[in-house]
Amino acid sequence: MLIVQRKKNVQTYPSKTIFFPNDRFSKKIATLTDDDFQEMNTGESINLVELNHHKKFGKILSPFRIFVDEQSSITLSEPVEQFDFDVLCVAISEYHIGNRFITPGIIYRALTGKVNKGAEAEPSKVQLADILHSVEKLMFLKTQINMTDYCQKLNCNDGNAFEILSPLLPAKKISETTINGKESTIIELTSKSPLWQVACLKSQFMSFDAALLNVPNQNNSKMNIELKNYVLRRIVEVKKHRQLTPIITFDDLFFKCRLENSDKGKKRDARNAVIDFLEHLKNEKFIKDFEPVKHGNSFYSIAFKK
Repeated sequence: MLIVQRKKNVQTYPSKTIFFPNDRFSKKIATLTDDDFQEMNTGESINLVELNHHKKFGKILSPFRIFVDEQSSITLSEPVEQFDFDVLCVAISEYHIGNRFITPGIIYRALTGKVNKGAEAEPSKVQLADILHSVEKLMFLKTQINMTDYCQKLNCNDGNAFEILSPLLPAKKISETTINGKESTIIELTSKSPLWQVACLKSQFMSFDAALLNVPNQNNSKMNIELKNYVLRRIVEVKKHRQLTPIITFDDLFFKCRLENSDKGKKRDARNAVIDFLEHLKNEKFIKDFEPVKHGNSFYSIAFKK
């Protein structure tokens, strides 16, 4: 990880709103298979299907890659996960409101909804390690996407070609810095994330109140953070688009959070965490109600009323 040694006194007011890209590119990023990731690191591109059945143009494609920066000294074998996307959304949100400096503590509080706790809420050693690993991964993974086909056929970007090559998280890690009066290692955000640039180009982004993630007495494990953030993004999406069915299937949820091959015990814990979270959202009046749905003796989905 690039570390810039310098002393700096920074005052920042972290965002209490999470802004997130919600286009097909951002959704694809966190669900790439290990094989996809390895192929792209050898120079192969994947065709992102932006639209499958356009009445005039048929299939519209945007070829893209995600690969490790050749100049980095790290070796990454795993693709981007939901937790990485959650961390990236925190960085996107801070950059969006004008903040250029964040800490692991700021990221932790946004991921867990403890945005009103300030320095009272700090990550544990395990949570800190998860956050720093994710930041490092995002800094040294580059993406390249060519949206020329999409822009020209749909008159996006005024019909002009668009291609971008950038780290998923354009940032530097700075040491020996004081932020809000407390000495800390922080991350300097140096530019917009390419995922945010692409989503803004398509006008496909959304937001939610980060405090909704703060479920009383719930353990903020990496898995629970992933589940809560993904479920909340999905609910926000369904609430905005009336044509979407207000149902989250467990198969889809487990696939998106890479739990499909987990044992029954872990899946049970995941279901319970999601049910507790939805009960919390109901108490906060963010949803009207919800109901777990079974097919036979097996949990199939959760239906919710927006």
